[in-house]
Amino acid sequence: MVTAGVDAGFESVKVVVLEDGKVLSRALGTSGGLERKKAVLAVWDEALKAAGIPASSVARTVATGQGKYDADFADGCVTEPIADGRAASFVFPEAESVVDIGADQARVVPLKGDGVLQTALSQKCSSGIGAFIRHMAGRLEIGLDGLGALAPDACGGKTVNDGCIVFAELDALELLNQNVPRKEVAGALINAMAVRLNSVIQDKVVPPRDGAVLFGGITKNAALVEALKARSGINFIVPEHAEYGCALGAALIAADEGGAAPKQ
Repeated sequence: MVTAGVDAGFESVKVVVLEDGKVLSRALGTSGGLERKKAVLAVWDEALKAAGIPASSVARTVATGQGKYDADFADGCVTEPIADGRAASFVFPEAESVVDIGADQARVVPLKGDGVLQTALSQKCSSGIGAFIRHMAGRLEIGLDGLGALAPDACGGKTVNDGCIVFAELDALELLNQNVPRKEVAGALINAMAVRLNSVIQDKVVPPRDGAVLFGGITKNAALVEALKARSGINFIVPEHAEYGCALGAALIAADEGGAAPKQ
């Protein structure tokens, strides 16, 4: 049976197409802002083209993410923590928790088998960290690849505010005004965001040191992942194509007998 999962997130749309548990295709594109419905359809069409199948060949589609209702062709919707948990259990059956860090939100989801026990979400000053990192990569003229390649000690002892991304940016700009090298400013930002994310991870629920799966676009930033591991003491399992975790979970739920929720 061919199924699909659509993750319509804050900054990007991801689609995963499966056939009997094997990935046929993946596709990713920007969310499109107010045009997110068009963006979802564009990424959907790209995924079908990559899979070499028409939409009629997909038996069931489940959507998730903040814009899940923009995927109005889907057969059902699920919340992000449920999709995260299903995907984590699929890629690592022994998973005890999943942490998903995207452009707008960070989620910590403890698991028991395929079930979600509870969820801790980023709030207020912890929101938007992924988008902030992308913004600062451009502001510092270092790029996302440059940020991801930073060494653990790149900060050179410099620090920025780790409690609020607005103050972090102001501190970073002040360091630049003091002619601090851009790589050191970038390193300070990476460390500050690791501290901020760790506060979410340690809030209410504490993932085990082993058995915690890491999903989300932030996994493409190796420097931040390593800083987060060091700060939290958690040896995260980072699957290949981890940015597609939520979409994969939705596709798996679509394949589960009776697993797709009805449209609301």
